Amino acid sequence: MIRVIIFIGILFSPLLANATNKSLSNDLAVEAIKIAEKDLESAIFLIQQSVVADPKNAKAWAIAGKIYLLSEDLPSAEIFYKKAKALGPLLMDVKDLESLINNKKKEE
Repeated sequence: MIRVIIFIGILFSPLLANATNKSLSNDLAVEAIKIAEKDLESAIFLIQQSVVADPKNAKAWAIAGKIYLLSEDLPSAEIFYKKAKALGPLLMDVKDLESLINNKKKEE
């Protein structure tokens, strides 16, 4: 019985770690966007940590693009947008970022 429990623990531990990383990534991304208007430097630091925590989190990549757009860094925003779109093309945050980038390009 103990062997079965150990086997199940080993089997599911990567899934739990992945869920934890995604949750951490989402939490960091949400916090980053909250503070972006007040403290861009801290927001950029948090969003970078968010993407590192879960590189497959399209929402984090999209929020990173929004933050870089707020910092007037259009080339970086586009890079983050492309990655977000590759990971989650139907995600609303990705579509929002696309719209923001297009609007910014029209302004220039």
